[in-house]
Amino acid sequence: MGNERWYRWYGASQAIASMLLVNGYWLLFNLPVLLLALGLIFPSSPRQFLFSLIGLIISFPSILLPATFALFGVMRRWLYYQEPRQAIGGTFWRLYRENYRRSVAAGLFFGSLALLLLGSFRQIDSFQLPLLAVGYLFLSIILLLWLLYFICDSVHLAAPLRTALIKSFFIIFWAPFQTLMLLGMLSGLALLIVLIHPLLAGLIVGGLGSQCACYSYLRIIQKAQAKAAPADE
Repeated sequence: MGNERWYRWYGASQAIASMLLVNGYWLLFNLPVLLLALGLIFPSSPRQFLFSLIGLIISFPSILLPATFALFGVMRRWLYYQEPRQAIGGTFWRLYRENYRRSVAAGLFFGSLALLLLGSFRQIDSFQLPLLAVGYLFLSIILLLWLLYFICDSVHLAAPLRTALIKSFFIIFWAPFQTLMLLGMLSGLALLIVLIHPLLAGLIVGGLGSQCACYSYLRIIQKAQAKAAPADE
């Protein structure tokens, strides 16, 4: 009984350490993004604010998305293959290189949509048109879910870019329960950032967020495979 409890504690501590490590790699690769974000939040001059804003726009497809693809790829291997949580650095770097071109293309696509949505939102008065503001919020959530499911699909299957974009969009509405569950988990992570220090939350929020998204996506894939099995027979 004592040995069993010790093994459980050891397994839990190893999982936490692996989560912190892979999240640390993600933060390390996104260090330029973090510095630009600080410059945008605490600018010393209007020129620095503009420089940080342009830098963040450029770094979204070229730095943030490639590192996020690698993070999701590691999480997917842990959840789908139940791989030992070892050699995280080598796996992260390999997935980063393998998915770089696709992640940059995805970053340009989703970044353009986000800028278009933000630009349109700034043209309205949210106080005079509250329903329209709610509509923009809904579209922003849909865009975020679309991006998350696209990343999950890209690291899970080697589908063409256009096919993956279309499929990941319809997954949002094909499995509403899993999508709502993912939204609930992401909302919980956002609350975690508010309740504890942002620096402490940053040590785990990337890993936990990617794990939630990958788990939700894999549940949807398993559900679709289970429905397709009787038809094949």
